[in-house]
This record gives sequence, structure tokens and C-alpha cells, in this order.
Amino acid sequence: MKKETSQTPFDQRLFLIFTVTFASMIAFEFAAQFLFPYAPDWRSNIITSLFTSGLAVIIAYFPLNNYYSTATKLSSEVERRHVVENELREREEQLIRTFDQSPVGAGILSPDLRFTRVNDTLCEITGYTPEEILSQSITSLLVPEEINQVITCTETLKRGGADGDESDLHLVRKNGERIWVHQSIRLIREDDGTPLYFIPMYLDINDRKLTEDTLQKTNKKLSILSAITRHDIRNQLTGLSVLLQLMKSEFLDDPVLQNYVVKLIACSEAIERQIEFTRNYEDLGSATASWFDVYRGIFEEVQHLPLEGITVDSEIKGFSIYADPLIGKVYYNLIENSLRHGDHVTKIAFTMSETENGLMIMYTDNGVGIQPLEKEKIFLRGYGRNTGLGLFLIREILATTGINITETGTYGAGAQFEIIVPRGAYRFSES
Repeated sequence: MKKETSQTPFDQRLFLIFTVTFASMIAFEFAAQFLFPYAPDWRSNIITSLFTSGLAVIIAYFPLNNYYSTATKLSSEVERRHVVENELREREEQLIRTFDQSPVGAGILSPDLRFTRVNDTLCEITGYTPEEILSQSITSLLVPEEINQVITCTETLKRGGADGDESDLHLVRKNGERIWVHQSIRLIREDDGTPLYFIPMYLDINDRKLTEDTLQKTNKKLSILSAITRHDIRNQLTGLSVLLQLMKSEFLDDPVLQNYVVKLIACSEAIERQIEFTRNYEDLGSATASWFDVYRGIFEEVQHLPLEGITVDSEIKGFSIYADPLIGKVYYNLIENSLRHGDHVTKIAFTMSETENGLMIMYTDNGVGIQPLEKEKIFLRGYGRNTGLGLFLIREILATTGINITETGTYGAGAQFEIIVPRGAYRFSES
């Protein structure tokens, strides 16, 4: 922007001095012809110059000083206001361009849910022109079964029950097609709290939702197939187990056959455990992660384990973690692992501390512990003396929400597992 130049008060005063001096000299020379009839000499010219110059300075600087001071302040204030107005105008233009050219569909809704402004992206999403959208309310773009949901949301915002809301819902395009969008809406208020308008924003997630729906249907079919297969295998295993038990009791005097039967029974039990693992692993990640109280989860799993002569202490009270719904299997398998492999375990403890990496949940027992070369191998699928699936499943369950587990104990002093819950994935709760 080109800056305009203007005269300063000093320029104006200097001009005034020259003007007054020149006018005074002319007037003085004219009056001198009548007052002093003798011819002027250099002395009279000096006196005239000094007198007229002094008069000009007095007039320019003293009587008009307040005027020029006020004019200077007003000029500075006007210039400052021009700068502020230009900045405000530029910011307003930026906001308008940001709104109109946003890659997300956006609009402005009056408190009665009628559009007062929309951007081009929202028009592209819905298929309407701006004029067509501005002539209707938001409810005309919604499917009938979701209208009450949006109205309830806006009423909650008006009452101050929330600052904003986000949800996935359908919009009806001009051609009647239903599409999925993610809606984020916020209410703008005046300083006294009076609702001014809503700002809804819409992100087109129709392709993502269609993909998710296809995956869910495919997973459902696979789950049904897996369930039927597991059921059939278990039926066959049940029959096999009955026959093996009959053979074991029928041929008591044949040690070789007895040995084979015992091995077959062990194999059938291993197959049963592996089938149970496939069921648990299939459920992993299929349900939405949520917040679970740690102490309550440990307490519930302890009820299902044979812990005669073993004490379980937990100092983790008042904390919840964001985890997969199978988090209970983590506590169960850790304790069962101690009972199965700890040899002489009499004490199990859960403790907690906050570190720079997040919340650390420590699980310890007083058994034999884990040998150094096996500390990472025990989390591999199939590694171990039993099925080799328990600790593998634990790590997989925790990893779904970014939780990590490692074994840090000393062999001979007991097992010690450190579970690190990242910041943002734990919070205080009532236990």
C-alpha cells in the first residue's frame, strides 16, 4: 500500500514564518513612508527585518502552539486508526478466504438452525448451490432418524452443557443419496453468554465408512466360520477324550499303551488350549477400546484363579487405563503364568509409579524368575513349556492401545514385568 505524504506542523510553521515576515516587511515599509519621511538606510532595514522576524516567530509558535499540538496528536491518532483498520480489514479478508476455501465443508447456523452462510466445499458435499442451502434449515439435509439427535445436541450447547460436539451422521444430497460425514459443531456466544450462531463443519467420510462396513461384514462371516469350525473340532475332541479315557482305564496292565494314551490326552488338551487362544485372539481389536479401572480389573480376575496359600497385593487404586476390552486377560495370564512356572510362588504384587514415559504398572512375584536369554523370547508365539501363547497374547492385547510390556526381573529372585502406559492413556478414576 502506497503511503500518502502530508505536511508536518513544523513545515506549516516555517511556511507561516516566511509568510508573516514577508507581509510584515511590506507593511512596515509602507507605514514607514508616512511615519519616517527620511530615506531608509541599512540600520532601519536590520531593525525592520528583526522586528518582522520576531513578530512572525511569536505568531507561529506561541498563540498557535496549542493548535499545532492538538493537530499533531490528531494526526497521529488518525494514522494509528488507519493502520488498525487496515490490519482488521486484512484479517477479515483472511478469515473469509479461509472459510470459503476450506477443504472441510463449513457453514454458519442461526440459533433457529437456518444457514446464513456456507462455503463451496459444503455445496460440493451436498450437491446444492449456496442459494439453495441458504433457503433451508439444517434439518432438511439430515435423514429423519438423525434429526432429533442433532436438535438435542444444539439444545445442549445452548444450555451450556458442552462447548462443542462431534459425531458421525448422514447428510442427504440433492439427488437423494445418503452419505456419511463427520460433524463437528460449536456454538459462538456474545460476552454475556447469549448464543449468536453455530459453526458446523463436515468432513466427507463416506468412502471410509463403506470400507469399514465391508470389513465388518467380512469379519463377521469369518467369525461365524471360525466359531462353527471351533465348535466342530471341540465336538471331535470331546469324543476323542472320552475314548482315550476309556482306553486308559481298560488297559491298565499295558504300560506301553498307557504311555501312548497319556501322550494323546496331552495332545488333545493342547489342541483345546490352542482353540481357546484362537477365540481370544479373534476377539482382539474387534471391540472398541475404552477406559478400565486397573484395581477392579485385577480383583475380578483374581476370583477365577486357584490362589490357596498365595497373597495378591495391589496398590493400584484410583487409576484407569485406555485399553482393549480383553485387558482382563492380561492380569489373568500374568498370574496364571506365575502359578504355572514360578515353582514356589507365595506372593504376587501389582504396584504403580509415574515416570517420564508414562504410568508404569509393575507386576512381581517371588518365584524363580526368567532367565536372561529368555526375557524377550517368552513373548514370542509358541515359545514356552506350555502353549507359548499366554504372554504373546498379553503383548498383543496391550499393543492395541500403545501399551508396552517387558520383563526386567532377576533370575532367582522372581519375575518382574513392567507395563508402560503412555501419557494420555491413563487417568484418575474412582476405584
